[in-house]
Amino acid sequence: MRSDEEESFLDWSHGLRRSEANAFEAVFDAMYDPLYRYSLYITRDREASSDIVQDVFVKLWQVRETIDPERSLKSLLYQMARNYSLNHERQKKRHATDALSEEHPAASHDTLNDENLDADALRRRLEEWIEDMPVRRREAFMLSRYEGMSHEEIASLMKLAPKTVNNHIVLALQHLRQKVEAYNNA
Repeated sequence: MRSDEEESFLDWSHGLRRSEANAFEAVFDAMYDPLYRYSLYITRDREASSDIVQDVFVKLWQVRETIDPERSLKSLLYQMARNYSLNHERQKKRHATDALSEEHPAASHDTLNDENLDADALRRRLEEWIEDMPVRRREAFMLSRYEGMSHEEIASLMKLAPKTVNNHIVLALQHLRQKVEAYNNA
């Protein structure tokens, strides 16, 4: 038995195949914000994330007739957002590497005084610790904790076994617990 959400996505998939504007509008309304947050997590750039999500929906409309309603439309959209975001990051890193080699080879980083950290500083630390995780582990963790996706949905999106997704999330949580404990004991 399918959930209401699954039924909606199935209906929208069929509607998209028939080029129904109302199906496209419903998918856009349901998925714009989650895809934007997902892209923003990857790119850390609001403007780029907005552009990326727009590109995802343009591409969705272009390929609408080839959509397989029996496959997850939601996973397809996340996969498209992921690919566009990662491509953006690759291009950004290429440009940054070129610019950095022209400037100072070593940049100085100011460190915050641990005693004066407030909630915002701790949040930034958590983001850094998450960023330090291996890419696939970080992605599984973010999809689970920030996007609320199930292990099965994540497995489908990332093309992994659900058990592997679970392992990634367990390791991510262990990593964060260790960092928080070390932070609290410092």
